[in-house]
Amino acid sequence: MKNYSFTPPIKKTIFKKVTRIWWGYIFLTLFIFFGFVVMLKIQAHFMIKHTEEALKIQSVLLNDIKTIQENLAHEQEKVYFGEFLVTQNKLLQDSIENLFDLIPEQITLNKIQMEQYQLTLYGTTPSKQIYTFLLEVPLRSIFTQSRADFYTLPNGWYNFVSVSKLQADQTNMTNTEQKEKQ
Repeated sequence: MKNYSFTPPIKKTIFKKVTRIWWGYIFLTLFIFFGFVVMLKIQAHFMIKHTEEALKIQSVLLNDIKTIQENLAHEQEKVYFGEFLVTQNKLLQDSIENLFDLIPEQITLNKIQMEQYQLTLYGTTPSKQIYTFLLEVPLRSIFTQSRADFYTLPNGWYNFVSVSKLQADQTNMTNTEQKEKQ
């Protein structure tokens, strides 16, 4: 082949070199963009999965908290009931000590029955007057009703049954007065 030109032939392409570089950058940019979108989709999927797991864990923990709060309330009720029993026992002990301090030496008690609003005493006294002056007067000052029945013994002494009662409204007032003193 003969060459009729002083310059060698230049290859002609559809796209110039600069255009190919730009197209390369455009495809690289699109590849990076789609890679970023895919990465975001994957992260979103994992975030949704972690959120669902966190919600399940939160639900379990809320149920545990609710159970613990119920147990705590139940235990607090037990503690309050225990404190109530201790207080009631202390009041009962004080009442019994006061009752024994109230009994004079001349009178002998055989039996004591204590109920919530009633005190029943069974005992022996040398005379009705000793009972009346030494025991009935203090009982009447404490209780709203006080009554005694006497039974004569062969030796001249008397067996007695004393029933003293409180009214419910006075008991509530007495309890509030005791709480105020404490």
